[in-house]
Amino acid sequence: MTGSSHQQFRTALRGTVLPGLVVIAFAPVAFIAYQIILTSRNVPFWDDYDSVLGFLLQLDSGATWNEFFQRLLRFDSGHRTVVSRILFAGSYWLTGGINFHFISIIGNLTLVGLCFLLIARGEDVAQRARMGVILALGLFHLQHYEPFFWGGASIDHFQILLLAGGALAALTRPSPNAVAAATLLGVLATFTLAHGCVIWPVGALILIHQRRWHVLGFWGGFGAAAVAVFLHGFTLNPAHTSTDFSPAGVGRLLQFWLALLGGPLALGDRAHAPVLGVVLLALLGWLGARGALTRQPLVMALALFAVGSLALIAFGRLGMAGDHIHSRYLVVASLAWSLAVFLAVEQWTDPARPYRLLAYCLPALIVFNLASDFNTVDRAETFLHSRDYPAIRYKQFGNDSNAGPFRLHPDEGTAENAIAAASNRGIYRFPRFCFPRHFEAPQPNAKIVNYVADLTATTTAVGFEGWAMLPAQRSKRGTIHVVLRSAKTTLYFTTLSVPRPDVAKAFKEPLWHYCGYNFALLRHRLPDEDFQIGLLLADGDCTEYVMTDKWLRLSDPALKSEPLASGR
Repeated sequence: MTGSSHQQFRTALRGTVLPGLVVIAFAPVAFIAYQIILTSRNVPFWDDYDSVLGFLLQLDSGATWNEFFQRLLRFDSGHRTVVSRILFAGSYWLTGGINFHFISIIGNLTLVGLCFLLIARGEDVAQRARMGVILALGLFHLQHYEPFFWGGASIDHFQILLLAGGALAALTRPSPNAVAAATLLGVLATFTLAHGCVIWPVGALILIHQRRWHVLGFWGGFGAAAVAVFLHGFTLNPAHTSTDFSPAGVGRLLQFWLALLGGPLALGDRAHAPVLGVVLLALLGWLGARGALTRQPLVMALALFAVGSLALIAFGRLGMAGDHIHSRYLVVASLAWSLAVFLAVEQWTDPARPYRLLAYCLPALIVFNLASDFNTVDRAETFLHSRDYPAIRYKQFGNDSNAGPFRLHPDEGTAENAIAAASNRGIYRFPRFCFPRHFEAPQPNAKIVNYVADLTATTTAVGFEGWAMLPAQRSKRGTIHVVLRSAKTTLYFTTLSVPRPDVAKAFKEPLWHYCGYNFALLRHRLPDEDFQIGLLLADGDCTEYVMTDKWLRLSDPALKSEPLASGR
């Protein structure tokens, strides 16, 4: 190859670097987005019955402005979640109700917004590319399954990171309007979650470092007032371990804080997480000593906000969480790690070769992202099952006590009462899970292994569950359908896909992990006929079914108030 050809080759190669990095960054974001779309449900879960439906039912019952603001500012598990309540109230005023898809979309978009904010603050295209790749691989993985898949977690735990990032970004701008915007965002962060209070000391650190003394007084005074309003009426729970200020108690608190910091890299290894937390603190200390706050004030300050937030989370949650690290807190630590890695890459990047060091780091970043997904997928599936299974069982039985260890809400009657009241007032209606489908000439296949259990039918709903799979073929989400065949009618319905590792293990067939299904349908959607139950597997152009010996007896008017299902 001649010198000219070699130079042309290198030029062409450099031209592919940026598009390649965009593809690498897009891959984990697209994967998580697909999982969110696939698993999104318009179903409230646990705290949502109080914090969303309960709040909106209070609004709907009528309230003076004074009562409204009291409800807006009231404490909920140690937080004043004012910003999310404003969003819920806005949805209620605009649409007359609430949709939990909406909550999930807004919550997840706030994390995307934070990433765009950090990328946009880059000095040039190369720096923005480095930030984008690191954030994509560091934040978009299944370790954060709880806020990604539960809008009630994302609407606060992602949202507060955007508010904090926006406040610190504005505060680093030396203009009065920017300071005003930073102050407003700081107040909103404070009244999103309790650790939003950390924004004030971190912002003060920026102002002290930049010697902006005239702004520091305003910021400090406003921050003190905001925190005072936040703490008004707040009391520590004496039963919490965090209130134990003995040497042993402080040691447990410190150990839990370090475990939270090291949690993302520990990949569930609770024993080694505190060691990795020390590594993160040492890395940030080293970067700070080398002028990171001067060169990258927003990035360094946001990393410190994350570290301080986890200290406050450790103090507030140690008594309830014990040794367990919740997924919704890991995103704060993941942000701290991502920003620390970015600062380290910037520290050693040669401006003449802006992508070389990032290329060396890419294998480790990709391995971490993939390891996070593979290591956490079972926990993510368990979480989704704990949300979906009680929901479809509620649809089938009309109560929250037929889902084994899982509940829509931990307190007896809370979910049923909230759903009934919200439905009567038109605020929220429990969704359908199974929808009609049409198949052209599906083929019978007696080899389909199948099982039908918990077959019930009442004047309200019909439903059952079980599994269906073909020997030596991989089960896939969304492929199992129900066939209801009478003398006059043949109907097909989708089912709710359920992972069944227990069935796969019992049959010694790992390909059958997704062989489970749940089916529930309101009674009025079916004609008064006797239906034989079948199960259909639809995978691409291949649609095969088997009819079982189970029947839904819906034709006898005399049995309208009695159980209508039978095993024959």
